[in-house]
Amino acid sequence: EPPKGRKGGPAGAHRPRAPAGQKDNRPPDRFQLTFSLRTNYMYAKVKKSLPEMYAFSICMWIKSSASPGMGTPFSYAVPGQANELVLIEWGNNPMEILINDKVAKLPFAINDGKWHHICVTWTTRDGVWEAYQDGTQTGNGENLAPYHPIKPQGVLVLGQEQVR
Repeated sequence: EPPKGRKGGPAGAHRPRAPAGQKDNRPPDRFQLTFSLRTNYMYAKVKKSLPEMYAFSICMWIKSSASPGMGTPFSYAVPGQANELVLIEWGNNPMEILINDKVAKLPFAINDGKWHHICVTWTTRDGVWEAYQDGTQTGNGENLAPYHPIKPQGVLVLGQEQVR
């Protein structure tokens, strides 16, 4: 069990505490990626390949005051399909999830310059999806790429859409 006031992590890790009476909603610094400019060259590429998936959850802490749209926080492409699994927000549109080019609009309100924890879950069975923001379910639906498994051996990129 982590000592009081700590959220866990390796021995000696130190973070200033939140002011008394305030909850510290910031994500751990060691996993933080900052894209201060909108470019086509600032991104993070994950080296480990993914297996075939029949269900997933994507969760992340995100902070943006971008207008219009923050871009693409998450992109997974496989040979022959650049939009196998993508989270994207472009123009004045809401964030969307794309699975094999099928789209669902996600009811997130996150462009206020504050940290938000977002999660999207999906299962190939009936294409059922759910969206959560800051621990509260904000939306759900079905028929999003039903019975389409997420293909293996793709490229996972954070912070950039992939065009193949």
